[in-house]
Amino acid sequence: MPIINEEIASAFGELADLLELTGADRYRILAYRRAAATLAGFARDVGKISEKELTGLSGIGRATASKVREFIETGTMRALEDARAELPPGVLEMTTLPGMGPKKAMLLHSELGINTIDELQTAIEGQRLRELKGFGSKTEEKLLGAIGRRAHASKRFLLEGAFELADEILRELRALPQVSRAEYAGSLRRMKETIGDLDILAAADDPAPVMEHFASMRFGRKRGSIARGPTKSSIVTKAGLQVDLRVVAPDEFGAALQYFTGSQAHNVAVREIAVKKGMKLSEYGLFTVEDGKRIAGATEEEIYQALGMQTPLPTMRENRGEIPLALDERLPSVIRREDIKGDLHAHTVYSDGTGSVAEMVQAGAEMGYSYFAITDHGGGRWRFTEKIIRKQRQEIERVSRELGGGMTVLQGVEMSIRPDGSFAFSDEVLASFDFVIASVHDALGMDPDAMTRRLIRVMEHPEVNIIGHPTSRRLQKRPPISFDLEAVFRAAAANDVALEISAHPERIDLKDDHVRLARELGCLFSIDTDSHGPGRLHRMRYGVGTAQRAWVPAEEVINTWPLQRLKKFFAKKA
Repeated sequence: MPIINEEIASAFGELADLLELTGADRYRILAYRRAAATLAGFARDVGKISEKELTGLSGIGRATASKVREFIETGTMRALEDARAELPPGVLEMTTLPGMGPKKAMLLHSELGINTIDELQTAIEGQRLRELKGFGSKTEEKLLGAIGRRAHASKRFLLEGAFELADEILRELRALPQVSRAEYAGSLRRMKETIGDLDILAAADDPAPVMEHFASMRFGRKRGSIARGPTKSSIVTKAGLQVDLRVVAPDEFGAALQYFTGSQAHNVAVREIAVKKGMKLSEYGLFTVEDGKRIAGATEEEIYQALGMQTPLPTMRENRGEIPLALDERLPSVIRREDIKGDLHAHTVYSDGTGSVAEMVQAGAEMGYSYFAITDHGGGRWRFTEKIIRKQRQEIERVSRELGGGMTVLQGVEMSIRPDGSFAFSDEVLASFDFVIASVHDALGMDPDAMTRRLIRVMEHPEVNIIGHPTSRRLQKRPPISFDLEAVFRAAAANDVALEISAHPERIDLKDDHVRLARELGCLFSIDTDSHGPGRLHRMRYGVGTAQRAWVPAEEVINTWPLQRLKKFFAKKA
């Protein structure tokens, strides 16, 4: 998603949040939320499309379109600035804490004069919240925990925003005549679930014009430069993400990329190997200690080769066993993006998605998939009745015919798991779908033993094929549910239920450590995007990256299988 789309979507989301705090008309609020969702899922730069195309987007009318154009021209919206003027900014920020809705935040603001999260923490520590209706000692305890988690998480950034910014920077740098190569490095290249800062490397004989261009780049409206030198510059974006650019000589690029990709533990182990071989490895190259002669440096591959090693994927460089395997040339073959044959988790307007069946299917076809699944929500707050299910099935069949056999479209469903482990749909209705995903969406705070029983009961259900986002976490927003991981993973393996590796950047669920444990216990996986709009299917790379970090081979991921094998897996309990 282009950065401008993200900024405008964020502005509409903030406007809706502010209006909700002040009790504005709910339909107006919903209109802005729909606009935000549409723009967040739109793959093209909204600033480069015609007025007709803009107003033709779902949820974008003339009034909303005028605000989009206003933001493109001015960087803000008058309506947003007016709404911001009505409330201290910290009141809205408080609503990002789990359990702190708009009504509670406004009550704290009006009754206790609490306008920031810091003031909220002070009030909790002074036990002042207990004076208000709806608050108590347990609420104070939960909020204090959420504040602590937020303070820790605020130093990290999600993959998606960092990748989008990195991709935009690289496009511009690679277009410069002085630049022969440019790549991102650091924890982003290793696909960690969150990153601290963004490292960009460029190869050029003349760094001055590259640095000049970098300093002039937009960066989502940069906050300002914090460092500027002949070969390194740093800029902090409006969101607070520090971007570091280093320009190196072309014959040093591979060494610099290896060094700044890390991890530190991996690099230390590799440098120790170099020392044992009478060499010295740094960000400038691989040299002999005896005479200082450069042996390698232009590419990572030649560095590892000179050390007698295979080149590990960046996602594997955590010093978790890859070093001895690379020395023995026994690195495992792990899943790649091109191995994925289809996305098995996507939503449409039939539940909480922003795209139609046709739009989502077309987006799947553009990804080059051989099959694609529509999996709208069943149970919970979603009204997905048998009549609507039949209507959707007819629409899927029609869209499939229009594709002309280029891609098979499956009708699945994502069922919400009730607290007792049951479903809102009968077994007969569940059997009418091609497959069933079961996910925890509510009653998240259950006792770990009860949650374990809840999940195991679900996996023993004859129609369940996949457990969606198994720990239900939201990075930097909501902690994972608590259950006996080993018991649940064993049940998944015993019942031929795949565990999802959600590529949704706010989830990354299962995370890599959990995937490693699940692999040891014999589980299979499904890597899916949980897309709620056609512009979000590209997120698959985050799930694949997570699977690579856990060394998952393609064979263990069910949506790398041919369609007939996948269907056989889904029909196993019939």
